[in-house]
Parts: sequence; C-alpha cells; structure tokens
Amino acid sequence: MGGFNQQNQQVHGSQINIDGGVQGVLNVGAGESERQSELVTALNSLLAEIARAKDEGELAEELALDVRHEVTQAAAVARRPDASAEAVTGRLTRARALVSGVSAAAAVTSALSAAITTAQTLL
Repeated sequence: MGGFNQQNQQVHGSQINIDGGVQGVLNVGAGESERQSELVTALNSLLAEIARAKDEGELAEELALDVRHEVTQAAAVARRPDASAEAVTGRLTRARALVSGVSAAAAVTSALSAAITTAQTLL
C-alpha cells in the first residue's frame, strides 16, 4: 500500500491523512467541543445569577437586560467552532464594567470575573 506524497504541500489548519483501513467511528470537527460546552454551561449559570439579582432588586431591570445581552452574546460566540477567548472575554468584560459600580451586585461582578477566567482557560 502506498503512502501520501506530501512533497511541497502547505497546510493551513487541520489535516488528517489516513492510509489503509479505518474501523470505528471518527467524529472530527462536528459541533461544540467539550471545553466549549463547559464554558456555555458556565455562562448559562451566569445568566441565572443575573436573573436572580434582578428579581431580588440587586440589579435594575434595564441594567440587567444590558448585562444579560452581553453574556448572551458571549455564549453565542463561545458556541461557534472558531470561538476565540478574546471575543468571549471582551463581551464578559463589558458586562462586568456595566455592574462594577453597583455595590448590591457584588455577586454578579464576582461571577462575571470567574466567567472571564473560565473563558481564558477553556478557549
């Protein structure tokens, strides 16, 4: 059986070369990675914390909507196959800046800081 002639080949991105038989199931590049799923789960928990803070009067409704929008956009970016830590953390940093002056929202500010660290670690 012959191999692959890759002389003078330039590859940009991932490449898989298979020579011979392949048995079993191979799932390459389909859907969210486990790390992305973990981040999205953390962001969903953050959205629940924002809702709780709004319901308990720690965040004004309009402010909660603005923060929720940034976190929702961060989650949308995190789900993309080409998700970047910079794009996700940028959204989360904007959300944190919105609540940074609200002393009653210390739990939300802390949760946003934790989410930023999680995004930097997982992406």
